Amino acid sequence: MAIDRQTTLEILSRLSRTPLGEHLILGGSSGLYAVSEKIPALTEDVDFLVDTDWVAAHEDGILVEMEKAGFRHQAGTCTLLAENGQSLDLVGYSKEDQDDRIGGGEKLRVMVFADLSTLFSSTDAVTEVATGGLALSAAALTVAKLMTVRQEKGSKDKLQALALIEEKSDDEVFLTALRKLLDEFEPDRVQDALADAMMAVMTISVDVERADPQARGYAEMKEVVERGLGTLQLLVESS
Repeated sequence: MAIDRQTTLEILSRLSRTPLGEHLILGGSSGLYAVSEKIPALTEDVDFLVDTDWVAAHEDGILVEMEKAGFRHQAGTCTLLAENGQSLDLVGYSKEDQDDRIGGGEKLRVMVFADLSTLFSSTDAVTEVATGGLALSAAALTVAKLMTVRQEKGSKDKLQALALIEEKSDDEVFLTALRKLLDEFEPDRVQDALADAMMAVMTISVDVERADPQARGYAEMKEVVERGLGTLQLLVESS
């Protein structure tokens, strides 16, 4: 079941009123619904980021509270499903280490991502959503997508990150937080992320050349991400 912006924020708000609310952080592409009014999430599920060490210590209580909220755990996965088909995935980070690993409890296993663990070492990583609940801040979401390496996702993550940078290019608070979060990573990782972003822009440029003349969306997206890339390059050069 596809989940739109309103539905996603309603789920976040509902869960924020449970004992789990302070531990569940909207992230992934669905996190765009909390920080942007216009950038598409292009996803059919909702990702919640969790401290997997907390999951390990409170697994049974988490499963009980999620079932009360209408989401039943799918055995052997990090996915919870509602009867209407809404899907939630738990994605992990750790405040204890910065390694890629499997964490969580015996029943609720959650993948821990080192890059997310690095982001959560900063106070700029999380924001409160006006309608209720917590989400990755715009800067943290941008960095998470820039650092993501997933061949099956193609350039989607990078293009979303660049679009978010372009949208908030006049927001000095955002730019300062973005620069600070990028500085949490090794310079070579940042350069690799910049190179991947440049490749994503090149890819969409080729798509524009091949697209039907009536396909204005490609050309508009190309202009947006090119501006975002320019801002990102300036930020990296100034670090």
